[in-house]
Amino acid sequence: MGNFNPEIISDMRTRLFFGIIYSDPESLDRAVNWIRENCGIAHETPVIPFDYTDYYKEEMGWPLWRLWIATKRIILENELVEWKLKSIEKERELAVEGKRRVNLDPGGISKPRVVLVTTKNYSHRIYMGKGIFAEITLLFKKGGYHPLPWTYPDYASEFFIKFASHVRRLKDDKIY
Repeated sequence: MGNFNPEIISDMRTRLFFGIIYSDPESLDRAVNWIRENCGIAHETPVIPFDYTDYYKEEMGWPLWRLWIATKRIILENELVEWKLKSIEKERELAVEGKRRVNLDPGGISKPRVVLVTTKNYSHRIYMGKGIFAEITLLFKKGGYHPLPWTYPDYASEFFIKFASHVRRLKDDKIY
């Protein structure tokens, strides 16, 4: 059976990050302040237009904007479930007349992979509990992160891969 060590498996740590899509700058400011107060900010991208899909247009309006924020918080991968639930709560708090103005998607950046969590089930996602599913969206191999067939186009972009690679290199020996 090999040299199974449950201590290593149960200690898989990842850097918490947030993918943010927004239409309202004030809601963005409030969301970023919430992230800063709860997690600290290690690195963030510039804001770019979000024009990969019109999926959010009806609910959030148009134009939409996108950025990613890596936090200072290193967590166990299974803690992503709780951060997704907290993010949903924050989105609802910032909503106007029941419509979101900011979309907060937590994930984890670790040395071997980038993981996203979602409420949407699909064939490549694994149920983590409390209505939350996880997917590996990028794998690290041959010196870099690589998208998978289901990776969202913005996460497969050179822009995001550079962000994830930079975050992976942050001086912190607590992620695996």
